[in-house]
Amino acid sequence: MKITIKVITVGNWKANCYLIAYQNEAWIIDPGEEAENIITQFSLDQLKILGIVNTHGHFDHIGAIAGIQEKYKTPFYIHSNEKRLVHQGNLYRRLAGDFTIVKTPVIDSYLDSLTALPLGDKEIRIHLIPGHTGGSVCFECDGHLFPGDLIFESSIGRADLPGGNKELLQSSVKFLLHHFIGFEIHPGHGKSFILEADYIKNLKTTTQWD
Repeated sequence: MKITIKVITVGNWKANCYLIAYQNEAWIIDPGEEAENIITQFSLDQLKILGIVNTHGHFDHIGAIAGIQEKYKTPFYIHSNEKRLVHQGNLYRRLAGDFTIVKTPVIDSYLDSLTALPLGDKEIRIHLIPGHTGGSVCFECDGHLFPGDLIFESSIGRADLPGGNKELLQSSVKFLLHHFIGFEIHPGHGKSFILEADYIKNLKTTTQWD
């Protein structure tokens, strides 16, 4: 039996929120905005929600967490290096021109010491991929990879946002190219794609790579 993956694009920054489901269990990845829309579109009332996990803590990826937490009493996991970004989410939201105040989510557990998350008789493996932020992680399951904002179909992520580091970002991209060629990539923004060996050569922009 294969896993089920659903996506909904939310908020002014068009962030992708994902659901990974297997049998009747599910994890939610990066619920950035529109909690009620996510709940409805993913039919969360019909699933056992094991938790919310985030690839990183930028404000456009965390805005719906508290709303889902409160309704389903589900735990929220993120790397400890993202704690400050999560707690300063409303500040960065204002700096980006959005003056909406959202409730700061409660971090229940950190991903630092975890290598995988359970999903029935399968698992979602966790890999640290710093660079876009200091505690960016990606999630791997059954030939699918969720790298947050590290790579997109035609560009790699930015290192000039809070928590970014260009050298670490480049190293993390190389890690993906070494381990995940042929995987279906589900990025934090934009459409999914297959990671190919000539990914770097085919980039439309290499601003963070040169």
